[in-house]
Amino acid sequence: METTVNRRNPIPRLLTALSAVTVGIAVVPGGPVALADDVDTVPPPPVIDHSDDTPWTTPTRPPACTSAQIEMGDVRACLLTTFGSPSERGWGTPPVPGVGEGWVWTGSNYDGSPALADWEAQILSTNTEAVGRIRAGDLETHIGAAALFEGFLAEISHHGYRILEGKAYGFRCTAGTGGWDCPRRTLADLSFHAWGLAVDFNAGANPIVTVRGADGVSACATPMVTDIPRWVVQTAEKWGLYWGGYGFSRDCVSPDQMLERTFRDPPHFEFRGTPELAERIARFNLRNDPTLGCYDVVEADGTERMRCNREFAVEAGWRVAIDPGAPAGATAAIVNLTATGADETGFLTLESCAARTPGMPETSNVNYGPGADVANLATVALDDDGRFCVYHDTEVHAIVDVIGFIGSATDELSPGWFEPVSPSRVHDTRKQGACTRNGECRSGLVPARDVHAVDVGATDPVLANLTVTGNSGRGFISAGDCAALDGDGLPGWSNVNFADETARANLAVVFPDDDGVVCAWTETDTHVIVDLLGRVTADSGLGWRLTAPTRVLDTRKCVGERCGIAVGAGEVIEVDLDVDAPAVVVNVTATGALADGFATIGSCASLRDVAGMPDTSTVNVDRGATAANMAVVATGGDGTCVWSSVEMHLIVDVQAELVDDRTLGLDVLASPDRVYDGRKGG
Repeated sequence: METTVNRRNPIPRLLTALSAVTVGIAVVPGGPVALADDVDTVPPPPVIDHSDDTPWTTPTRPPACTSAQIEMGDVRACLLTTFGSPSERGWGTPPVPGVGEGWVWTGSNYDGSPALADWEAQILSTNTEAVGRIRAGDLETHIGAAALFEGFLAEISHHGYRILEGKAYGFRCTAGTGGWDCPRRTLADLSFHAWGLAVDFNAGANPIVTVRGADGVSACATPMVTDIPRWVVQTAEKWGLYWGGYGFSRDCVSPDQMLERTFRDPPHFEFRGTPELAERIARFNLRNDPTLGCYDVVEADGTERMRCNREFAVEAGWRVAIDPGAPAGATAAIVNLTATGADETGFLTLESCAARTPGMPETSNVNYGPGADVANLATVALDDDGRFCVYHDTEVHAIVDVIGFIGSATDELSPGWFEPVSPSRVHDTRKQGACTRNGECRSGLVPARDVHAVDVGATDPVLANLTVTGNSGRGFISAGDCAALDGDGLPGWSNVNFADETARANLAVVFPDDDGVVCAWTETDTHVIVDLLGRVTADSGLGWRLTAPTRVLDTRKCVGERCGIAVGAGEVIEVDLDVDAPAVVVNVTATGALADGFATIGSCASLRDVAGMPDTSTVNVDRGATAANMAVVATGGDGTCVWSSVEMHLIVDVQAELVDDRTLGLDVLASPDRVYDGRKGG
């Protein structure tokens, strides 16, 4: 994950890999864990007073973490008290110090010895930006725990604690095992520093001492010398780090404990958990930091990393993993994908998160331009973890609203079957006016923040193409059950996004109410056009057959005898879908239009017989822009064709097939569920 520079203090770029499977290190169960009594709830975090810089010279340890806190990765109110060597907990096994050739003692450690070359290359990560006076590249920590140490140091620096110097990795033993140079030649004597699982800083102001009691005063109540305030220690514990100022083993739990002497190591902070726990803690803290946007990014080779920044920005080329909350039995999702906040032209593609050839995907789902908000309905297969990825061509925010899931019947999924109909226009406010739920219609645009009702003649979920035009400004429209659109607040989803006076279309799957009425809420005054394409029924219709997205038409390239020739105004060209299914789900993209216009996909017979223009549209596009929309088309008769109102290039991608086999059906959600919003950091 990566963070950028905060305006108040330098914030290092955190770890570029949060995966528990670190380079060459097997993730294995940890050693014994000391837990408090199990509880079902996680205590609220302590209030951290960053303004109180009083040194914490006689500390009291917080309670040990419960299993519930460890499971969540929320350790803000507790202390990790796990035991055992790092090797036993999955951090790898280093060379035995001093055994064999290639060891060079520097006077304080064996760092850089030839005998350690493979070990250091395998485990170490370095900070890419300075924090305090620790320069970029000077803080070496284990790659699997770097997010914890860098997150901790970044946070305390941000809140004003001055880090004057610091060191993490150091291949040496502990002072209490015969000497830092490891004279006993055993792994058991190694310090946590030898794994990069500890950091020391500001040692001059925090001397390591054995404190002794005197005159009846317990050693635990005897103040130690430190410049570390309590809030710094609480911040360390939030990141899962144990403070050496508490002492070790059976040292002081609180100042009230009676001991003759205690060992204090105030500059020292270490991580005692497993790689899995390090990942959980880092993810919890980063996900719950309101100043960070964090994204699960999957590289082309399948490696997953969490990337964070304070700009809440997804960069060009990122594949962001999305968990739509799929029920058991689901193999694919139907989602509304929206792009917003782009500074340049680009596209979004829904795809598998599996490893693939690096570079851009061959198909797209949403095409956008600078400053535009663009949405498109799409189908996408789920991987074994129930997720899918969104590929970002340029830096842009993506928003994902789940409409429904495709799959087989289970206790959690009740699939229906798709009955296509000949596209028919069931409402056009330019001709019929804006209508209320009781059937009263008035001429003109649908008023802003008002609900417009459309009788679709069915109580089953319907597939409809929604078009807006003549709008008075930038906005969006949300369609669905009328009851879900009641109220004064904004709907939790959108179907069509539009700008000033533009015509925009998007396919939608919506639930009518018991009277067969669908409602549409619009943010801005606009005309609304509804074309009905089919419905989802429980007893009859077509099932789904999922296929890899395939591009079957691109007029920018050679198609038969045509090479790079745009579709002319009023021209009809045939599309070879190359399927044997009764109907297909396609994505139609229009680009390079010489004027504002639209394109329609349908049967060749209906489009060739058009006098003037078709009664329905598939995709609306502005001059010079690129726009896309999903459609369902029947494959029977004399083939499938596309018609264009103005000269433009057309691209058709097959997304799925609708077949007689009803093994997989569509379960439509009662209301769309927003599962991802890149503007909020995912």
